[in-house]
Amino acid sequence: MSPIQKFPITREDDGEILGLVVHDTAGWGAQTVFGYGIARLDSREAAERIIREEGLSYLAGVWQYFDEDEQAWRSCVLKEVHEHQVKVLRTTPMGYQDPNDYKMVVIQHPSETNLIKT
Repeated sequence: MSPIQKFPITREDDGEILGLVVHDTAGWGAQTVFGYGIARLDSREAAERIIREEGLSYLAGVWQYFDEDEQAWRSCVLKEVHEHQVKVLRTTPMGYQDPNDYKMVVIQHPSETNLIKT
């Protein structure tokens, strides 16, 4: 079995990483900067197109993180995104911030076991 290959896709004007194109035994995939799957595709070109068109906008909206302290899934928005770390801000399920329930959480090594798109 060949190893998984990841290719960062950057914005041409400033070099910001938009997402990752991944190649594995199942084919090609488009992923967020931190490796969350956006889509499975037939070719590298198609995966790169998805990243360029949707990579950053895919990060918007409501997500859910697993709160280790409460042992429960909570709604959140992404505030800061890096390859191995994501900062989230707890929200209501509609994505609104509630000052009575404010919590900023740093998720180390985000994966589908602790951070998911809703």
